[in-house]
Amino acid sequence: LVTIGLVFSFLHFTTYGMVVRAGMADRETVELLGINIERRFTIVFGMAAVVAGLAGVMYTPVLPPDYHLGMDFLVLSFVVVVVGGMGSLPGAVLAGFLLGILQSFSSMTEVKDIFPGIDQVIIYLVAVVILLTRPRGLMGRRGVMES
Repeated sequence: LVTIGLVFSFLHFTTYGMVVRAGMADRETVELLGINIERRFTIVFGMAAVVAGLAGVMYTPVLPPDYHLGMDFLVLSFVVVVVGGMGSLPGAVLAGFLLGILQSFSSMTEVKDIFPGIDQVIIYLVAVVILLTRPRGLMGRRGVMES
């Protein structure tokens, strides 16, 4: 939660973050102002890699690292981003909490006795229902990824 708060604060309350968000909205205009937006995007990508590495280090005591461990998280991360809404950090956080709570609930022994295997399917069922009712996700905006 602290990391999410720091990333959100960085993107919304610093000049650097505002320039990055402006570059996401309209790259050409930011470049016409003389700002090297590619360099800023590269730095933000590096910061995201550091956060991902930190998450991996923090998760290692829970589950030992394996060569295919990332695929499970990659698919779940994709589902969280799509359900939350492309381009929406608050939507991704909301979807992450929602799907995490649902997966934890469906992993309970009492639930698994009634519905065997539901813990493997519940996230995808909820994702399908949300995307059928709200095609842009929970907090997706019109125009993101639609050009």
